[in-house]
Amino acid sequence: MAIVAAGATAAATAVDQRATGRATVTRPVANAACASDLGTGVKTKRRFCDVVIASTARESVSIAIPPHAGSAGLMFDLHNRFTVPPTGADPAQSFTRHTAVVAVVKPTGELIERAAVSREYRTISDLFDRIGGAARGSSPKVVAPGQAQAIRVEIPAGVTAVGIVGTRLEEWRATGRGAFDNPNKPIAMVSNLRIEYVPR
Repeated sequence: MAIVAAGATAAATAVDQRATGRATVTRPVANAACASDLGTGVKTKRRFCDVVIASTARESVSIAIPPHAGSAGLMFDLHNRFTVPPTGADPAQSFTRHTAVVAVVKPTGELIERAAVSREYRTISDLFDRIGGAARGSSPKVVAPGQAQAIRVEIPAGVTAVGIVGTRLEEWRATGRGAFDNPNKPIAMVSNLRIEYVPR
């Protein structure tokens, strides 16, 4: 899901390079607009944004695509969004498994591709990072990213902006299972956003 065949990507890139005489570049996304910016990772120093169930990018995560020739590639790490139990909590009761489904969409809301991440939480060793608190020296935030799922989505030619929105969360706990698709609910996190493209 959301992984483009390497051969197809290479062919598209070769066509773009022949048309422009320029090589493909990969650059970090510095201009992502996050409706819910969670802050910076304690270890990784990455910026983490909530992915929110929404119909438009501005309600979740929106990304401008630089001027480019042909198609482009959007790459990011998708994380489950876990709530960390208090220190000393019973590991059996702390168990959570999340499957979050997100969509990469055009500014109109039209679907480009879906992606998913599914991870379990039992102890803090299952986390990818902790997110720093609001003030220097304060405790990390209660919400934290699970281990990363690398995602790559092919962005069609002519598309100048995209969004990452949530669609559905399934959650398993010691007490039972739940499914959520209600608007405005944060269901995952993204980090390490990059764009691969042939500059014009």
